[in-house]
Amino acid sequence: MAKTRVFQVFRSRIAQNAAALYAVQFLAYLLPLVSLPYLARTLEPHHFGLVAFAQSFANWLAVVGEYGFNYSATRSLARQRERTDAVSGIVASVMGAKLLLAMAMAAITLAAGLLIETFRSHADLAFWALLVAVAIALRPTWYFQAVERAWVVALMEGLIRVGHLVGIFTFVRGPQDAWVALAAQAIATGMIAGLELYLMYREVPLRLPSLPLSWVALRVSWSLFLSRASDSLYTSANGLILGLLSTPLQVGIFETGNRLVRPGLSILWPLAQAIYPRINHLMRRDAAAAMRLSQLALWATLGIGLVGGGLLALAAPFLVELLFGKAYEASARVLQVLALLLPVVAFGYSLSMQYMFPRQMDQEVMYSVASAGLLNLLLAVLLAPRLGALGMAIAVVLAEAWAALFRFSVLKLRGVL
Repeated sequence: MAKTRVFQVFRSRIAQNAAALYAVQFLAYLLPLVSLPYLARTLEPHHFGLVAFAQSFANWLAVVGEYGFNYSATRSLARQRERTDAVSGIVASVMGAKLLLAMAMAAITLAAGLLIETFRSHADLAFWALLVAVAIALRPTWYFQAVERAWVVALMEGLIRVGHLVGIFTFVRGPQDAWVALAAQAIATGMIAGLELYLMYREVPLRLPSLPLSWVALRVSWSLFLSRASDSLYTSANGLILGLLSTPLQVGIFETGNRLVRPGLSILWPLAQAIYPRINHLMRRDAAAAMRLSQLALWATLGIGLVGGGLLALAAPFLVELLFGKAYEASARVLQVLALLLPVVAFGYSLSMQYMFPRQMDQEVMYSVASAGLLNLLLAVLLAPRLGALGMAIAVVLAEAWAALFRFSVLKLRGVL
């Protein structure tokens, strides 16, 4: 009976959401193959590295604004979605918290503009990076995931990427237009964030946030925020870290490989994201079915990671030369090392999403990513000044492997696996 129910789940809304998310992730992989070569060749390695540095800062800053709500708010809403008053309260508390976080993001950017040489020399990059981060943070992705309409998120993400692509090809003409790449991303993301908020508030009664409610939301998500912030130290912030330890040229070499592997990594998310709210829903009703669904998701995601990583490693030299040219030849080795992330991240991400978060093991996940983030920083300091982009890639892979091993060990000790 439980097995039958699991397969019924795969044939229903989960399958639809996963299909929609995979469609947009395919688009996410395809579009960079068009935009990245154009940017890399048009801006040239130095200015491409400057843009990559600013985008890495924006992605890290967006983690502050997101604050783990894509997990905590999704979980809370998925369990209370039949109660309109509860949903309205959760939405109000999260949006209030995000407004407070937006002010903190502005303060961080001001400090970065004063302390970081790249931003002192290119203040326009810091400004647009802040707008990108705020727009990303305000998107109510957590709401649509909780009500199992991930296709909305997928559609909007696709529109952002298309809008960004159009902006790049229309307005970026040379190295002097480096800031335009960030401006196009900020405008496209901001417009879609506004549309998503409009769609959410058509369904949820508008309730003004209060400081006490906002503080509750921040306190509840604190451990998840620490987890995400630590995770960003070896994911979205790597270009930022490398830029502080090396040169914009090395950032450009690293990011050409990193940005080819990141869309590959994104093929791992849809299945886990589509199943996550359903596992939370089943945990209180049928624990055996929830476990079976978790196991199926783990093996499916790991299989995708193994196949994808192998193919990417084999194709790395050809892809780099075809897309970026001889100036970025060193990126091929970086991409081959980073291809190892696909199976490693598939395993670790599935353990957290399918086993740990549904059991409210938020702190354990936080410990895994915090220790991995610190390991990544230590390895980056040791390797990046000597090996540049390649050293950063090695540090990232080892940090991800540590995080996955940590989670597996905890689940084994707790008797979950």
